[in-house]
Amino acid sequence: MTAQRMPRLKQQRSIDTRDAILVGAARVFARVTYAEARYRDVAEESGASEGALYFHFRSKADLAKAVLSVQQDRMTAVLVRTEAEAGTGLSILLRLMANLGELIASDEIVQAGIRLAGQPSSEVDTEASEPYVEWIRIARSLMERGVTDGSIRGDLDIELYAELFNAVFVGSQVLSGLEDQWASLPPRIKRLVPALEAALSA
Repeated sequence: MTAQRMPRLKQQRSIDTRDAILVGAARVFARVTYAEARYRDVAEESGASEGALYFHFRSKADLAKAVLSVQQDRMTAVLVRTEAEAGTGLSILLRLMANLGELIASDEIVQAGIRLAGQPSSEVDTEASEPYVEWIRIARSLMERGVTDGSIRGDLDIELYAELFNAVFVGSQVLSGLEDQWASLPPRIKRLVPALEAALSA
């Protein structure tokens, strides 16, 4: 093995360890509240040493913020992919809701981020709450696009309906999370789409 490859291998091991820690943390946050979670539990779940945890994350708050950051990165990636697809403002808005539902139902780090957001803590309040406000802005932007392209009716109160749309989506997350760990979220969204489409369509 050449000396040049050694730093790359060490860097990859560090990345792999960090990823394993985040998955372990997600599983711990799925079992217990943020207040109850311990580094020892995350170490056992991830297979990393407590020393490795402290190397990558100086505190439990840093670890929770990293989980929330990955959650938002993955949800944003779905947004970018969905917006890049052909369609009207309305079709993209409804497709985004469905695509995010599929992500939430299948991704344990995204699920952990949602759990953390539902457990208010002064240590992660900003990171947990800001994305929900941002998703209202995203819904508003897509509704404005729909009004422009004629897929959404022009007399729509966009501010009100953007907030309503977000409330329906977040409420669906809460119900499915309580009911069956989000397994029912995709079909729940599928049932809601026709009603939302009827309310918004031009």
